Parts: sequence; C-alpha cells; structure tokens
Amino acid sequence: MEITVSGLYLSGGGDKEQTKEIDRMFAGELDGGKSLLYLPIAMNPDAISYEECYKWIQDVFDPFGVRDIIMWEDLREKTLDDLMAFSDVYIGGGNTFRLMHDILQNDFHTKLIRFIDEGGSIYGGSAGAIIAGSNIGTCLHMDENQAGLKTLKGLCLMDDFAIWCHYEEENDHLIRSFIKSYDKPVIALSEETGLYIKSGSIVVLGAKPAIVFDDDSKKTIEPGGII
Repeated sequence: MEITVSGLYLSGGGDKEQTKEIDRMFAGELDGGKSLLYLPIAMNPDAISYEECYKWIQDVFDPFGVRDIIMWEDLREKTLDDLMAFSDVYIGGGNTFRLMHDILQNDFHTKLIRFIDEGGSIYGGSAGAIIAGSNIGTCLHMDENQAGLKTLKGLCLMDDFAIWCHYEEENDHLIRSFIKSYDKPVIALSEETGLYIKSGSIVVLGAKPAIVFDDDSKKTIEPGGII
C-alpha cells in the first residue's frame, strides 16, 4: 500500500502512562514557535467537561515541556488560516461518530488534509486515530451513532487500512467480521501501542505490538517494526 502522508501519529488510547512513549515522541517534534491545537470534540461535555479535558491534555504534555496548548471546543467558522497558525494538532478520544460528524459538518476534513499536506503534524488518540483510517466501522462495537452520521468513510490517511483501537485478543472475531463486511485491512492498536507515519513508512511505537489483519492473515509487528 502507498501511504502518502507524513507526520501522523496514532495511538490506541489509554491513560497518559500507557501512551507516554508515543506522547514523548510527538512532543519532540513540536515547533516551539507555535501553539499545539487540542480538539476534544469527540467528548460529550455533558459527561466530561472541556475544562477537565484541557486539564488532562496539560497533564499529558507538561512532563515534556509542552505548555502552549490552545483548545477549540467548536469547529464552526474555523478557517484554514486559523488552522495553519498551529504546527501540530492533537485530536482526542471519545465518540467516533460524534467526532466525524462535527468534522464533516464543518468541512474540517479538507482543512486537516491540507494542513498535513503543508507539513503539519496530527496526533489522533482513540477516536482521533480511528477517523484517520479508511472506515470508522471499527468503532461499532463500542460507540453509538447518536450523531446520525450517514457514512463510515474515514479520512483515508492510511490508504486502505482501517484502525482498530483499544485492541484485545478477544476482539479478533469482531475484526474478522468487520473485514468480511467492509473488505478493509485492519491495523489493531492496544492501549499501549501507537503508530508513526513518515515518508510512506508506518512505524510501530509504544510498549506492545500492532496487529495487522487482512483476509485470513494476522501479523504481529513489534515496536520499532515497520508495517
């Protein structure tokens, strides 16, 4: 497969200790002259407030010296110029359908793709990672489509790969069913696994391997390995 994007980080979710090494690598690439943009919009603020989300992102990146973080709670009226004021974007977890709905409703997918084409870096955690794939149906076992999203198409930043987050071995039969239904290969990430995509290569990060499913095959790629 041909991966054309560069500067993309994905993680399978989890707490800040589980994603520490992935977060550290991302923090090392931040441009000190620009703020980090944080998008918590996959979260329902009635359940977890955006103030709590902002405190969480500060706790994640403070150990790495990243303190200049701007949070957008709403994508309405956000322009490409607004986005290009940042060097990096962190898209947090929550409900994948809610996240993708908001992005599509505000034509923000075109802005994100332009942003990464222009050299910006994007970090997607959990739901933020799933939308980077070809098909977000990988979240159907855990997320409700309360947003009424009409499509399962993702941003397709990973060519044909779909991304499965919070992976456990018990998910294998669900992944097989997904592949049978949608004919998409899957990269499954546990809560201690991430990916770094640069110059067409997909490198496994974190403490646990990534699992690649395609048709009847299942391959384990250890951290540091290339998919």
